[in-house]
Formats: sequence, C-alpha cells, structure tokens
Amino acid sequence: MAWDAPMRLICLALVASACACASDCPTADLDSPDTRDRFHELDKKAQVEFRNGEYAQSAEDFRQGACLAPDDLRMYYTLYGTAIGALAAGNLPSAIEFLKEADRLRPDYPLPLAMLVKISLQSPHPDQVKEFLRLAADRFPRAGKLHAEFVKDLLHQNRLDLALAEALRFEQSGVPDIESVLTLAVIENNAGAFGDAAQHGQAVEQQSGLPADVRASGATVAGLAYENLKQFPEAIEHLKRASELAPAREDLYLYLARVYGKQQNAQAAVEVLDQGSKQIAGSQKIRLALGADLVAVEKYAQASQILAEVIRNSPDELEAYPTLADAYGKMGQPKLATETLRALAARKPDYPMVHLAIAQSLLNDEPVDAPRVSEELALADKTSPDDYDVWYLRGKVCLRMNKVPEAIASLRRAIELRPADSSAYYQLALAYRKSGQATLAKRQFEIVEYLKSQ
Repeated sequence: MAWDAPMRLICLALVASACACASDCPTADLDSPDTRDRFHELDKKAQVEFRNGEYAQSAEDFRQGACLAPDDLRMYYTLYGTAIGALAAGNLPSAIEFLKEADRLRPDYPLPLAMLVKISLQSPHPDQVKEFLRLAADRFPRAGKLHAEFVKDLLHQNRLDLALAEALRFEQSGVPDIESVLTLAVIENNAGAFGDAAQHGQAVEQQSGLPADVRASGATVAGLAYENLKQFPEAIEHLKRASELAPAREDLYLYLARVYGKQQNAQAAVEVLDQGSKQIAGSQKIRLALGADLVAVEKYAQASQILAEVIRNSPDELEAYPTLADAYGKMGQPKLATETLRALAARKPDYPMVHLAIAQSLLNDEPVDAPRVSEELALADKTSPDDYDVWYLRGKVCLRMNKVPEAIASLRRAIELRPADSSAYYQLALAYRKSGQATLAKRQFEIVEYLKSQ
C-alpha cells in the first residue's frame, strides 16, 4: 500500500509510540504453554469484542495479548491495541493509520484488512472501504470466512452493491458456510437476481441434514424469489414447505396469503391464515390479515368479529380500523363504520385520509348529516388540498344541501384533478340541470357516455 512521504513519517512515529508501550508489560515466560494459551484466549476475545463494537475492552485485551505474544508478533498486537484504543476515543483517522501500518508490516495476515473494512464503514468517507475490499480480494481470494464477515458488515450499513460482490467472492471461495449461503440468497433477492436467489435458497432447503429452521429459511428465500419472478405456483410450493419445517413462524403464513392474493385466490388465503391463526394463537398480524381476506370473500360478520377482537387486543394495530369499518359498511351498518373510523382518528389524528373515510361513511347513513360531512371534508382538505375525492365528495354534499354554485365549483376542481373519471362529470351534469343550465348539463352527460365507452 503506497503512501506519500509525510504520511509515511506519521506512521513511523505512530509505530515508535506503539512499540514504546510494549516496555510496560510485566515479565512473563513467553515459551510456557500457559502463556501461549492465555495469549490465544486474549486474541480471540479481543477480536470478538471488536466485532461486537466493544472497542475499549477490545483495545485492552489486545494490549494484554501483546505482552504475552511471541517477539515476532508483539509489534502487531501492540498496533492493534493502539488502533482500537484510538477508535474507542473517536479518533478514526489514527485508528485507520495504525491498522494500515499493521497491514503493511504483515500483508499475509487478513486481520488488519478485516478491521479496516469495518472501521472505514463508520468513517465520513465510506467509499474508502472499496480500496480495502479490493486488497482483500487480491490477497485472500479463498478466505471464505473473511468475505462472509464482509458481507455482514456491508449489509449492516446497507451497502447492497458491495455486499453482493463480497457474497459472490465467498461463493467462489468454496467454503461450505450455510449461513453465508443464505445471506447470499437474501442479497440476490434484494438486488433483483431472483433466479440465483431461488437456486441458493433451494440448495439450503434440500439439505436434509440441516436443522429444520435453517432449511425453512432457505425455502422462504426461494419462495420469495419465485414470487418476485411472478412464478406463483413455485412460490407457494416453497413457502408451504417452509411453514411445514417451521410452523411457528408468523411471516410464512403472511407470505403465503400474499401470494394467493396475487393469484386472486382469496379463499386459499383465508384457509392459510386460519391455519396460521390456530398455530400461532397470539398473532394479531395473522388475525388482521385473516379479517381483511374474509372481507374479500364477503364473510363480513366473521371478519368484523375478528377485526374487532384485534382492536381490543392491540389498539395500536391501526390497519384494523379501516378494514373493520369497510366490513361494517358492507354489512349495512354505517353508524358502526363511522364510530370505528372516529376511534382511529382519535388514536392517530394524522392517519392518511381518515377524515375523508369518515365523510364517505357518513354519506352512507340515512338521513345524511350533511354539515358533519362538510366538517370532515374540511379537515381532510387541510392535509390533502389537491385530493380528487375530497373535492368530489364536497361537490356531492353541496348539491345535496342545495348549494349549487359551490357544488359546481367543487366538481369542476375534481375534474381538473382527474379528468378521465366519469363520476364527477355526472354529478356536475346534475348540478347544471338543477341550476337551469340545460345545455351545459347535456354536455356533461355526453362526456359521461363517452368516457364509459372508452
């Protein structure tokens, strides 16, 4: 690794300082088995602490390890301890320079590069990591464990492009690490390499000697990859297999139901979620999804019972409220629908378009309380002033209240926002006819017929 002269002088000063620290070590018999065992114990402990972010303790253990290290290793471990000590103090540039020097002195050992990759991801210049990854690829192409650790660090920092490259290097190293194969499959699925993700996921799923939960993870990745490929029968096959291997995993029933939904098979989704609800009795997410799919298959009473129970048990499960209101509305109970939506607005006033939903629910009641509808629409307008539905419903309410000019203005604004929707033209035609403007009314009716024909 080449540096300019000033930087080289700085590094020499750092090394001299680091080596001076070694003179503080207590006397020890470096050749005794106990000393060697203690050195290896400290070495392993310090590396684990470093990976876990316990930098102060890692630095101390590296320093203690340096005191017990053989003469030819003492300098390196002193450098490690000093580097991690600088990192613990928040001095990233110094930490990086110490580790660069350790790497320069011992280029055949991967530990300094492994540390440099992790540290550089925390620096204000994260692209520096590319240089360290390149050096590791050049010098240690077969170090599968090393590249697997890089994958984890890069994923943690959401560097998916670099993580995918490192995962491919791991694969090429030939190291049979199942966890890393699964990680590779997940990265491939996230990166859009769905065919490769399915292949790697299946490879794990098919290894009968692995624990059931590990095989289930492989089957899950394969199922999700096939879902992304829109190969829904294959996705269902693998997700079913995953749920058989890991029946207590909540997400698998939700994934299966989602794929059935994409197949327009709501009844199959209901059956899967019902099974999951029995298997995992306390899962409110499964119960919520089950309620929504029961609405889709027009089992409104059963859906309303389940969704009301979800809200009682988990009042912060906000998606349950509009779904329950929808069920009540389709059961012909608009008052219950409105009460449910008002409960949602009380719990989360900024829930998207909740006041518009309340206004729509109020319009389904008889007699319609037009002033209350107008109040809700005014609240909706504050958060979404350019929403078509707000202007369209306001136009309908104004027309019902015989405020014809206001109705015309609102409906014309709705048409500006969504010119291809025939509903606003129809209401505008009624408004023009009510105001005695027969020619304009006729024109709007003609537009309605034209749009319907298209």
